[in-house]
Amino acid sequence: MSSEVPDPVERSLRVLQDRGIWHLRSTNPPVTSCADAAHHRQRLGYVGIPLCDELKSLLCGYTAAGSARRYVLLHCRGHQRLDLRKVSSIVGAEVTRISLDELASDFGLQYGMVSPLVFIDDERVRQLVDDTVLARFFPPYTLMTNTGDLKHAVEFRPADVFGALPNTDVADIVVEEDKRVPRHTLGILTGNSPESGILLWERINARIRSEKRVHFRGDIGFPRLVIESVPDMGASMELAQREGDVRPVVLDAVERLCETGATVIGLACNTTQYYAEDASRICARYGARFVSLAEETASHLSRSGVTSFDLLGIDPVTDLGKWSDFGRPLRGFDVRVPPSWQVKEITELAFRVKKEVLTPATINRLRDLIHHATETDTVVVALTELSVLLARQKGRPRSGKRFIDTLDLLADAMAELYLEERIATGGA
Repeated sequence: MSSEVPDPVERSLRVLQDRGIWHLRSTNPPVTSCADAAHHRQRLGYVGIPLCDELKSLLCGYTAAGSARRYVLLHCRGHQRLDLRKVSSIVGAEVTRISLDELASDFGLQYGMVSPLVFIDDERVRQLVDDTVLARFFPPYTLMTNTGDLKHAVEFRPADVFGALPNTDVADIVVEEDKRVPRHTLGILTGNSPESGILLWERINARIRSEKRVHFRGDIGFPRLVIESVPDMGASMELAQREGDVRPVVLDAVERLCETGATVIGLACNTTQYYAEDASRICARYGARFVSLAEETASHLSRSGVTSFDLLGIDPVTDLGKWSDFGRPLRGFDVRVPPSWQVKEITELAFRVKKEVLTPATINRLRDLIHHATETDTVVVALTELSVLLARQKGRPRSGKRFIDTLDLLADAMAELYLEERIATGGA
């Protein structure tokens, strides 16, 4: 080690090296609190880590009946609160946080220099680590802490370190409200058309990237996401005639997403929202949540003060009756739908987009339809092929109308569920 490295740092790093424990050392400005440290830690090319990835360590003292003063070093994640009542029950005596004077006089340390590595050879100190420290929170699933110095840090895998330290036990020592472990796998069902699922994924990512409540740190800031792209979904374009074939296609795929670990599931299709109730029941069995595109659309319109609008889609959506999941949530709105002959033209354009995607002809046809098939200044786009066309054309639509894309609303809702979970579990 270099002579410039403080002795506590050298000893801490040697603990890791001698035991063959993977670690990465780094330096930062002097920091004393978990929040301050997390803000300045360096990892994977970025400055700053989520608070849940900064190890919080607290040294406490207690005196058991008929014994000398003892110490217990407690560890949890930076956003969590330690429950000293739980700790007292574990050690069999009331524990209290030691004073700064005792920390300095008995251990030669100051606030901000306490870490598990510093106390490895101190037989007076028992270490307790909360079980959630060993749980997988967010990529890259490592924690950081100091190495006995305010400017020197180390990144490590918690199971490796705490599994190798003597006199260390895993226990429940955090207040119950802070025990939550994130579940953040998003699932997308697509296939009618597959581009709609791709577009939904892109919009989820864009929403997460732009979120101001969370410090975005590149790839590791995104959720795990699984996609079921099922070509059989194409039959839903004729849902009324092929419902018996489409039902198992949709519901079996939802179940596969749940079995793969998806905890939030969205269906990148307006027509097959017809199965939303059944899909919700399947998700509930797995502890997952199905996000209803129709419900999200109605909620957005209400929040935005929109009362009258045009609804563009194919017949199973725009009939607002038996085959449309939009009928109930849009009750109470002034919904304008195109006449049947224009719905037929919209359907023909959708089939053309499936084959050609973006061409000058499909863009021009979209503009004609918007001009002739809408009456109000607000257009709710409830056909993913139209969503794809609008997303891929250059510049703003020339009609001057306000477009509300249901696929956008689904992306916002799924992204928000992930972001809320991340914030609640210290991942901001």
